[in-house]
Amino acid sequence: MTPEILDRIVASVRTVLDDHVHDRDVYAWRFTLPVDASDPVHHDLESQWRSSYPGIDPDTESTYEIALSLVGEPADLTDADIADLEHGLALAVYGAAGPQPTHSVPFTLRAHQRTDVVAPELNRGLR
Repeated sequence: MTPEILDRIVASVRTVLDDHVHDRDVYAWRFTLPVDASDPVHHDLESQWRSSYPGIDPDTESTYEIALSLVGEPADLTDADIADLEHGLALAVYGAAGPQPTHSVPFTLRAHQRTDVVAPELNRGLR
């Protein structure tokens, strides 16, 4: 994606995350990092993009990871709540990508739950 699209997506993800944790006793943070071109995830997403836009060179496009981490009590991190958050995040990415067909952003959502810390931690990665 282009830097402009990334800025819109990050702002949308931040809004969805803030809204989701607003009434919960959940600590959340987010970070954004470029994905190395040799990473298999980058190759998968680039392949998706190229199949959608044959013959177009993605010269200004890059792959980024937006990782979200949520820490709180299990009652505040139920499967239903996390599914709701994932749905909101997917809509945020689709909505922020832009109306032009060449601005479509392939992405994946991955969830990992960790129980090896004092409070259960739920990490969400958006690529």
